[in-house]
Amino acid sequence: MKDKITSFKLNWYDCGLCCADQMVQEEITVYRNNNLMVFKELNGYGVVCSCEIIHIESDKIAKFFDFLEKTCDEWESDYKVQVCDGSEWKVRMWHSSHKVKTVCGTVEYPPNGKKIEKHLRSFVVDAKSLIEPKLFGCS
Repeated sequence: MKDKITSFKLNWYDCGLCCADQMVQEEITVYRNNNLMVFKELNGYGVVCSCEIIHIESDKIAKFFDFLEKTCDEWESDYKVQVCDGSEWKVRMWHSSHKVKTVCGTVEYPPNGKKIEKHLRSFVVDAKSLIEPKLFGCS
C-alpha cells in the first residue's frame, strides 16, 4: 500500500515588531479524508482569534494531495534566509505511515510553493470566503 499524505499544515508567523494582542500567526490545515481546510488566526498569546472551516470538493482535494506527493520528496528541510523583522513559515505533512515531514523557511518559497499557494487560494475562492491568508508570506 502506497504511503499517502493524509494532512497538510502551513503555519505563517509574523516575526516583526508587534504587540501580543495583534495577529501574529496563521494556521491552515487541509485534511484529505474530510475534504476540509481549517483556517485559524492566533494572537501573540497563542489564542485563536478567528477560525473558519472550508469544505472542498473531493476532486480538488485529490488533485492537491496528488500534487504534494509528486513534489514534496524534493523538498529540503530548511529554506530559512537571515532576515530582520520578516516572517517565517513551517509546513508539516502527515503520512499514512505516521511519518511527518517538516519544512521551514522565511522569505523564500519551497520548490513549487507558488503552486501550493494557488491550490490553497482556489479553495478560499471556491468557498466564497473573505479570508486572505498570508500562506508563505513571500508574495
